[in-house]
Amino acid sequence: MSQFACKDFSALEKELKDDLLECYQEAQQEIEEIINSIEDDGFSFDKLDNLFRSLHSMKGNCSVCFLDPLVGALHRLEEIVDGMRGGYIQYHYHLGELINVVVEQIGNLLMQLYKFHGAETATLNVLQNGLDTLYACEDDEQRPALAKTLLDDISTEKKEFEAAETPARTADLLVKVEYTKEQEFDIEQFKAFSSKLNRLLGYSPERSERILKLCQLINIECKQQEDPAQLSAAAYMHNMGMAVILNCKDDEEARKQAEWNHPMVGAQLLSKHEGWDEAVSMVMAHKERFDGSGFPEQLVGSMIPQGAFILAVAVMFIDIVWGKSGEEYRKSSMRAIQKVNFESGKGFPPHIVDSFNAAIRKVLVARKK
Repeated sequence: MSQFACKDFSALEKELKDDLLECYQEAQQEIEEIINSIEDDGFSFDKLDNLFRSLHSMKGNCSVCFLDPLVGALHRLEEIVDGMRGGYIQYHYHLGELINVVVEQIGNLLMQLYKFHGAETATLNVLQNGLDTLYACEDDEQRPALAKTLLDDISTEKKEFEAAETPARTADLLVKVEYTKEQEFDIEQFKAFSSKLNRLLGYSPERSERILKLCQLINIECKQQEDPAQLSAAAYMHNMGMAVILNCKDDEEARKQAEWNHPMVGAQLLSKHEGWDEAVSMVMAHKERFDGSGFPEQLVGSMIPQGAFILAVAVMFIDIVWGKSGEEYRKSSMRAIQKVNFESGKGFPPHIVDSFNAAIRKVLVARKK
C-alpha cells in the first residue's frame, strides 16, 4: 500500500492541526447544508457563491498548512463550482452528490495525515484524475455521467498506489527595509506615535510591529511589490485617526463617525510629512473593500491601492490572533486564516489572499523550527 506524506504539515503544532480539523469540519457541514438546500429548494447565485467561498476557505486553510496534495483536488472542485456560477456547467444531482463525497474523502485523507503522517495515494489519484476529466469535458451534457462514474470509482477504490511527498520549504522571515536618512527619521517618529496610540486604545504596544512584519512578508509574495518603506509608514500610521475616538467618551454617535472618518484623518496626519504619498493612499483606503462595500469612499477593485489591501489583510489577521492586549498568543491562527480566505473576492482581491497564504506558510515553517 503506497502512501503520500506532508512532512511540513506533520511537523506543525498539535493545536494548529486541531484547529485546522475543526475548521475543515465546519466548512464541510456548510457545504453539505448548501447542497441540501439546492436539492430541496433549487439553486441560486447566492447559494453557489457561498458554496464556492466555503470551498475556497477550505482550500486556503489546507494550502497554508502544507497540504498541497489535497489542495490540487480542492482547487479542481472549486473550479467546477465556479463553472456553475459562470453558467457553463449546469448543476445536476450527481454533481451535488460528488461535491459532498469528494469533500468527505479529502477529509478522510486529512485525518489519515493527522493520525498516521501518511495517506492513501490511490484515493487521491482517483479524486484528482476524475475531477480533471470532469472539468475538461467539453460536452456539458456528459458531466453528470462522468460524475456518476467518479462516484463509482471512489466507492470501489483502485488498489494501485503511487508515492507522493511535498518537499520542505524554508524561508527567511527577516525583511530588511532600506530607508533614506529623511525616511528613517520619520519612521522613528511614526513608530513612537503608533506605540503610544496602541497603548491608549488598549492594544499591545507591539501591534504595529506585528502588522508591519506581516505586511512585508505578504508584499514579497506579490508579483508586483509595493515600496517597502511606504508600506512601513502605512503600517505604523494607519490607525492614527482613531485618536479622535479618545475624545468621544460615551457619545456613541460621535464614536461611530470618528471610526468612519479615521482613515481620512490618519491620511491627513501622514500627508504633513513629505515624501509619503504612496503611504498616504494606503492609509486612506485601508478600510475600503474589493467589492465596494468599504469606507470612506466605497472604492471598488483596482481603484484601491494594492498596499491598502496588504495592510488590511495584515491588520485583520493580527487582531484576530492576538486580540487587544497581545500578551498571549491566542492560538486562533487557523480561524484567522479561514476568515481571510473567506474574504477572497469580497473584501480582498484573490491574488492578495494567495500572497497572504504563501506568507503564512513561511511563518509556520519558522515557528516549527
